[in-house]
Amino acid sequence: MHLHIYMAKTTDKYLYSETAAVQDFYTHKIIQLSPSVKLVFKVLEYKGLLTQKELVAESYLPPRTVRYALSRLKKEGILEERLYYKDARQCLYGVKSPLHEESLSNFACGMV
Repeated sequence: MHLHIYMAKTTDKYLYSETAAVQDFYTHKIIQLSPSVKLVFKVLEYKGLLTQKELVAESYLPPRTVRYALSRLKKEGILEERLYYKDARQCLYGVKSPLHEESLSNFACGMV
């Protein structure tokens, strides 16, 4: 009787979760950023799309710091902005999918 042990390879389709894939893809961009920007990235990575107010509540950071973090993430090409249909004055923010360079939504916030 032969016992065959399967060792997962990094090329296997389902080895990493989507969160791990996002983290691996953006590691080189995030490494030099401040801790507050990294925290906002992590909150968006785990929670998904959030408004700025929700980001403040989740991260326990001041609103001004969250705004700065969002601007830094946008500058690095990591941030996805979507129109928030419940309140057009707000945007939903999230981490861009590493599989697509463009935003996942058809409309970017403020660019209609």
